[in-house]
Amino acid sequence: MKPRISKEEALSFLLSYLIVEQQLVFELNPLSLFTLTNLAAEAEHKLSTEEGLIPHEIIETLAQQFIETLS
Repeated sequence: MKPRISKEEALSFLLSYLIVEQQLVFELNPLSLFTLTNLAAEAEHKLSTEEGLIPHEIIETLAQQFIETLS
């Protein structure tokens, strides 16, 4: 079964959401990139295993988790 969204697409959407929509400024270092990659993988997994989820809502929810770690 083909996933609804790839990890790369999820990461791209996640970064776009954080930087463009939320206007968040943060350092993209190995730790933050690792965290964002894991969140993208989590989004990919949730969207391929659960029916009826809306991709941008899942990714925005996961982005909020990342934003909370920056505070």
